[in-house]
Amino acid sequence: MIMATRIAIVALVAMLAAFPARAAVTVFPSSVFSQSGVTNASGALFSTNGSAAIIGAGGELVLQYALPLTGAGITATFLPQSTSPAFNILAVSIGEVIGGVATFSGEFVLGDASGVQMADLSALCSSVSSSGCSLLKFRNVFNFNSTGALLDGVSGVSNAPEPSTWALMLLGFAGLGWKLKDARNKGRRFEASFA
Repeated sequence: MIMATRIAIVALVAMLAAFPARAAVTVFPSSVFSQSGVTNASGALFSTNGSAAIIGAGGELVLQYALPLTGAGITATFLPQSTSPAFNILAVSIGEVIGGVATFSGEFVLGDASGVQMADLSALCSSVSSSGCSLLKFRNVFNFNSTGALLDGVSGVSNAPEPSTWALMLLGFAGLGWKLKDARNKGRRFEASFA
């Protein structure tokens, strides 16, 4: 019976290890805080649906999130440009409304290469507010042969592990506990043999 249990545990661990752990994608509730030089700003809200916001040259789109983005990152999905070659460079900042004023910190650059772009916000957010950041600003700083960056959806990426990761971790703790119990029982049997 013990050998069958060990084989089952090894098979379960192997099955869980076959699936790579990755952070869960969460769609944080958001709204448009401000915009200038943007067409269809609501196309950047929520998840990818093919209806992109167009951030024109020099345009700026600020999204406000209902939940703070502390300890999280974002995935921004860009649609392909209709002409080739064409591209935009966006400066992205994270911020918070402090004392009624939108305050932003740092900037990082995203190119609008078609597909999903990812960014970690934890370091930038901690420099703005300890309670978490709720503003995300996209500013089109460079435009070549394009009507603007086609931003189709911005989702939050949480740092919480997936269920398979939790299961593997719990299984590891259970195995460790079982081995400790087994070692303790062997120690007792060894002591009893000398008594």
